[in-house]
Amino acid sequence: MNYTGAQCPVCGKTFTETDDIVVCPVCGTPHHRACYTEKGACANEAHHAEGFSWQPSPDSAAANAQPAVPDRLPTVTCPHCGAQNHADEPVCTQCGARLYHAVPGIGQPPFGAQQPPYGAPQRTVFISPDETLGGNTVADTAAYVQTGANRYIPKFYAMEKAGKKVQWNWSAFLFTPYWFFYRKVYAAGAVFLVLGLLVSLFSATPRFQEAYVSVYNAQMQLYSGEMSEAAYMETAQAFFALPETIGFLAGNLVLHIAAGLSANWFYKRKVQKDIAALRAHTENPESYRLGLLRRGGTSALMCIAAIFIYYAAQQLLGVAFFNLLS
Repeated sequence: MNYTGAQCPVCGKTFTETDDIVVCPVCGTPHHRACYTEKGACANEAHHAEGFSWQPSPDSAAANAQPAVPDRLPTVTCPHCGAQNHADEPVCTQCGARLYHAVPGIGQPPFGAQQPPYGAPQRTVFISPDETLGGNTVADTAAYVQTGANRYIPKFYAMEKAGKKVQWNWSAFLFTPYWFFYRKVYAAGAVFLVLGLLVSLFSATPRFQEAYVSVYNAQMQLYSGEMSEAAYMETAQAFFALPETIGFLAGNLVLHIAAGLSANWFYKRKVQKDIAALRAHTENPESYRLGLLRRGGTSALMCIAAIFIYYAAQQLLGVAFFNLLS
């Protein structure tokens, strides 16, 4: 948006075309960068809980300005090394620097508060809070995501720009299925939890359990000097050659890779659907903002609950399956 003609709420001066302006990510209030830095917060921060949203005065140039068309170049330039990268790359393939500059969330500095290094190319994509992601503004998406918004919004932006559904997520890969419950993506989390329980049945067969105990006893004997290293390796190799062991390890690896590749798409879809539903069913800005805060964010409680549910179900299913095959 062009803020020329509007007034800075801190110093009261009218914005010009050459002013350095930053925007509050919660309510959209523009400030001179120096004014915002001096105050250390949005001038309208006290009204955020009321759902306040800044609007230009009818007689200002900002009220009649057309929204800027976002940069849709097929390639972007790395701000550090100057290398050209495809638009769907979140980081530079040459030096690893971030291409899509992170958008701060609630309680962090305003959008645009970070400047590119001196002399950096100007084609780097900076994400505006007024830009849309799946029909919702970036500002609303940041308010919903909360923790980690500065990481996930650039990822969502790159996915939408490139039209891709696959993008790697290390947290989801390492903590399958608990990452989904932490991010409140419950449906996908339940699917991965059930699949994980099914894969765990490979380890519940009598042959697997017997071989596992043999490896454990062999390891104890190796440490005490009662077994040679060659004999231990023979026992361990026999264990890892079992079809059940191969199925258990391969199944878990496939499951974790699938979670790592699909997590961002599942999360992006849930964020977009929840925000759209809130906007359609809330009658006032205050309820809408409170709904974003309550429905979004993270849930450590659900993550812990999922861990207990998984291990309790794994024990019950394991015992039942073991007895069935015995």
